[in-house]
Amino acid sequence: MSTDETTATWPDVRSDAKSQEFFAAAEAGELRIRRCTDCAALLAPESTTCLECYSTELEWITAAGTGTVVTWTVVHRAPSPAFAALVPYTVAVVELTEGPWLYTRLADGVPDRAGAPVRAVYLQASGGEHYPIFTLTEGSL
Repeated sequence: MSTDETTATWPDVRSDAKSQEFFAAAEAGELRIRRCTDCAALLAPESTTCLECYSTELEWITAAGTGTVVTWTVVHRAPSPAFAALVPYTVAVVELTEGPWLYTRLADGVPDRAGAPVRAVYLQASGGEHYPIFTLTEGSL
């Protein structure tokens, strides 16, 4: 898949009250993560409680949108019929430059090693929200 693509052929992604800010930022080409207002720990976007101090006082901040691949797998058997036409595709755990890990899809291939650098790109399912996936940067294919 080309990283220039703006509409994905994946099933629609829909926001809810808890994720609305994350998806609005993705539409603007930004990756948002959570920061604890009590201890400043940086957390994955889906976090509702700080993993360091257990506070529930979290705020959204803009992340760099870069990171490295921790691990990955190539999906050859669709987990549901909605994904059947899309196999094979690569999913990965990406460690963001800021530290949190994200479970995501890689847009354009399989990395040659753990630690391969990636950057966020933003797609929109045909009728849903914009969302980030990651693409391998030069020298990581």
